[in-house]
Amino acid sequence: MMGPGFFLRRFRNDTRGSALIETAFVAPVLILMSLGGVEVANMVKRQHELQNAASKAAEIMMAAHPKDEAELSVVMQQLAAAIEDDTGLDTSAIGSDVEPDETKNDVGYVLTRYRCGNSKTFKKADTGCTDSPNAERFVVFLLRDKYTPVWNDFGIGEELQYRVEKSVQIG
Repeated sequence: MMGPGFFLRRFRNDTRGSALIETAFVAPVLILMSLGGVEVANMVKRQHELQNAASKAAEIMMAAHPKDEAELSVVMQQLAAAIEDDTGLDTSAIGSDVEPDETKNDVGYVLTRYRCGNSKTFKKADTGCTDSPNAERFVVFLLRDKYTPVWNDFGIGEELQYRVEKSVQIG
């Protein structure tokens, strides 16, 4: 006679189908990790694109040596067009008297600013330097973008905001 202990031992020793059950538990986790890795790679790639475009524009600006305001304006327009080509951002060259719109994303700015002496902050104009008589002029490249990861569609996390800023002293 076969008692209940026989059936329990037989069921416990039977390994057929265990691989299928283990795969059913592990596969969704592995798939989610793979998709997450792809999303993270896309985020890092976009950050690299923005930093690379700003660095390239800074290198070109350092080599340009504009002689006057008209030449500087032309170089800034050309750099704005180059950044737009590289990143796809709507990029414009603005003067020293205009503030960039920090609320917008998918934009780039090429602008001039001033820094007084050893100050760490930029000013719109070279006036008001009380701690130092020198006001150095800079061209600033400001790139703003956003990235919406796929998991945001499921209510997890939020948009990633990029803000890349490079500056080059001219004069």
